[in-house]
Amino acid sequence: MQSSGFKLILFDYDGTLFDTRPAIIHCLRRSFEECGRRVRGRDAVAAAVRTGATLPDTLLSLDPGLGCDRGALSELVVTYRRLYRDEGTTLLHAFPGTAETLRQLHRDGTKCIVISNKGVAAIHRSLAASGLSALIDFVLGDQPGMPKKPDPAIVTDLILSRYRAHRDEILVVGDTTIDILFARRSGVTACWASYGYGEPEQCRALEPKYEISAITELAPVIFGTDKRAHRLAL
Repeated sequence: MQSSGFKLILFDYDGTLFDTRPAIIHCLRRSFEECGRRVRGRDAVAAAVRTGATLPDTLLSLDPGLGCDRGALSELVVTYRRLYRDEGTTLLHAFPGTAETLRQLHRDGTKCIVISNKGVAAIHRSLAASGLSALIDFVLGDQPGMPKKPDPAIVTDLILSRYRAHRDEILVVGDTTIDILFARRSGVTACWASYGYGEPEQCRALEPKYEISAITELAPVIFGTDKRAHRLAL
């Protein structure tokens, strides 16, 4: 089997490895309710989730008035993270085929890295609860002082030096425009997970090289037998 040459896979988390949308929508709406602010409808919250933005930016998009009240924004962030820990965990699960795909990559020696704008603790909790921690080599999430997608510094300052890899050995797999932009700005290859939360028209307009409709289609991309994965740019 001929390999594509990808040695590092940079996975998004929400909408790529885990179906977290029910948990996120629930906890966002509960956070606004608990903090005494106007609760937006489910459709508006779902649209905000589709952008792949950081938690503070998502909250600001739902309530622009928070831009003038940093104290209220901080309270909402803390409330959301508590609710996600206490109430959201039971509402999320890995997409079908995630464990099998990660095991296949792990056996092959391919490094699997999670890069997300989500809090690191929440990612580690769900990986552990799903028995996937041992299949992930590194997790980079929303931490103070750390760059966030689509900032290419994640690749240039962290990933390339940590793994001594070349850009043509790196594949970004994600479901939103932020993930595709992250790959483009970092000078690495993008694979769009169309089964996730991103807006199809916007994501395809950015011309990711690969598109997969299920995570089980990723292995053929990695190992060079991409009959089920669609090459968008040859």
